[in-house]
Amino acid sequence: MLLARERVLPATDLLASSLPMGGLQRGTTTIVTPSSPGSAEAPGSTTLALELLAGVSMGGYWCAAVGLANLGILAAAERRVALERLLLVPFPGGAGRWQQVLATLFDGVDAVLFAPPGPVRSSDARKLSARAKDRGSLLIVLDRHGRWSEPGDLRCRVTSSAWSGLGEGHGLLAGRSVEIEVSGRGAAARPRRTAVSLTQMGLTA
Repeated sequence: MLLARERVLPATDLLASSLPMGGLQRGTTTIVTPSSPGSAEAPGSTTLALELLAGVSMGGYWCAAVGLANLGILAAAERRVALERLLLVPFPGGAGRWQQVLATLFDGVDAVLFAPPGPVRSSDARKLSARAKDRGSLLIVLDRHGRWSEPGDLRCRVTSSAWSGLGEGHGLLAGRSVEIEVSGRGAAARPRRTAVSLTQMGLTA
């Protein structure tokens, strides 16, 4: 039982109840998507991915974010990602290069958040997932454009997103509510939908 717990990386209180094991298991691949990949129908997938990374980093583990060229450090800090344990690789290079970057990171960090810069072939996706499993690392794929070709062990999908606090053209963005659907293999075979509130402080419009 102790070894099983050590293989589960922690999640924030916001997401723990939505995940089958209360966290994310080492050696697995988690896919984070919007409701309709490639569209703006249900934004919030990046926020959800950062929330998953936050739980791991707050637990004292090292993380990396790869391919998120527009990731704001302030946004990551607001989601409580521990910046002192976060490695950033915003531009990992072409297909052959970013595969090497990910493979190297799996040897040194506990969780890697990856936004594919282009379509990923099934064979390459399987190799990367196998590498993460072999190294006991966690791979979180932020697949906003439907570029990842394999299902993964767990899928977290944003099904709806809404801001609160705005008036007619003015006001303070007081919070964001999203509905997420968690599905996958094993204990996650039966999809589970949960509504969560992501508080955003200091954002105005």
